[in-house]
Amino acid sequence: MKFIKLPFISYISFLIFSSNIHVSASEINDSGNKKLEFINKIYEKNIKTAILYQAGDAEATSLFPAAIPLAQQIPLVLRFDEIYTDNADYYKAKIIHCDYNWLPSGLPELQYLNEYNEFVIDQYEFSIATKVPYTHFVFQVPKVKLPGNYLLVVYREPDENDIIITRRFVVYDNKVSILARKGVSTGIAERRLNQQIDFEINYSNFPIQNPYLDIQVVIKQNDRWDNAIFGLKPTTIKEDIYKLEYRHFDFQNNFRAGNEFRFFDIRSTHYGGRNVEKTDITDTRIDAYLYFDKSRGFEPYSYIRDLNGGFIIQNSEGRDNFLESDYIYVHFFLRLDEKLNQDIFVSGKLTDWRYGNFNKMKYIEASGLYHTTLLLKQGLYDFIYYIPKNKENPYLLEGNHYETRNDYEILVYYKSPMYNTYLLVGYVRF
Repeated sequence: MKFIKLPFISYISFLIFSSNIHVSASEINDSGNKKLEFINKIYEKNIKTAILYQAGDAEATSLFPAAIPLAQQIPLVLRFDEIYTDNADYYKAKIIHCDYNWLPSGLPELQYLNEYNEFVIDQYEFSIATKVPYTHFVFQVPKVKLPGNYLLVVYREPDENDIIITRRFVVYDNKVSILARKGVSTGIAERRLNQQIDFEINYSNFPIQNPYLDIQVVIKQNDRWDNAIFGLKPTTIKEDIYKLEYRHFDFQNNFRAGNEFRFFDIRSTHYGGRNVEKTDITDTRIDAYLYFDKSRGFEPYSYIRDLNGGFIIQNSEGRDNFLESDYIYVHFFLRLDEKLNQDIFVSGKLTDWRYGNFNKMKYIEASGLYHTTLLLKQGLYDFIYYIPKNKENPYLLEGNHYETRNDYEILVYYKSPMYNTYLLVGYVRF
């Protein structure tokens, strides 16, 4: 194991602010009043690494959206861990159908499910030789009968209000075709900062009475819902050839391009992975200290092969990535010339693209550094330093470059008169 002396920060300083993030067995159950939120969220500190993915490629779990065709030849699978336990709690799951805007549709459960909406999560195994003991749960999501938006809710039996996890997923039935293109923004100042999504929808095989009112479109970047574009209306309707064109010139269809993601490798606890400066191992925990980062806001673009904000659970020493991977306290450091007047967050799929005290960076006056710590399972991770309240440019510390490689999805919803709700009739990822 490689030990490197860290500049400017003493080991005493580490102990001071590391003590604030340690998750002990006595404080993990924070199951007080919980409010169901229709977002991707983990509701308790002892629940970690909740991944909803299409079965078949477990190593690429978080790299692709939770989106499957209605035929569902390959189902969705949920994995998650309950840490600091050597016995299994009893969990159940239910599925809620939602409109395109993630409000509950009110559709009767029997119209979108083949069985009673209460599913037992009874497949679990215990971690093997890890410093942080955990129980690993696996649940195959049941098939649904209708395309659309769905929220998977995991709760502790027998109380449905004792919510543990919520996860969004979409099921599509491609009745319309989508032709999409990622291009340069039409704005002069925005050309080097933004990416513009132009597309057209062909509904010749799926007649729609009033496409302007009955169609809703959502565009996502890198499987994010927090900055998704809702409410786009077609710029041209060609009824004679059943085509809707979306070519906006007012930046409604623009995304900030951002930058290639930062990354780190904690697959091994015996040697430092990429961007890991030092690893400390004690009898009860493992700490990994990343190299000091700096702002990239004014640096030129440089291509880096990344995971577009995702992560892969993996370890170098064991055979089973999900049972033998340990949990590591990962320390993030960001050096800036001065303290910003807005909060900075470590962001990406590793935090569900959410922002709160758990991933907010704290400024250390004595060193001029920002710091935070996340408890993460071994693997490869992407992340960025994000300022969500900076509406003009949340990528202030990362930079925006039109060359950045991002994933995009377009989802087309149709207001069905039969079900009086929105069904997902078109989906493309590019």
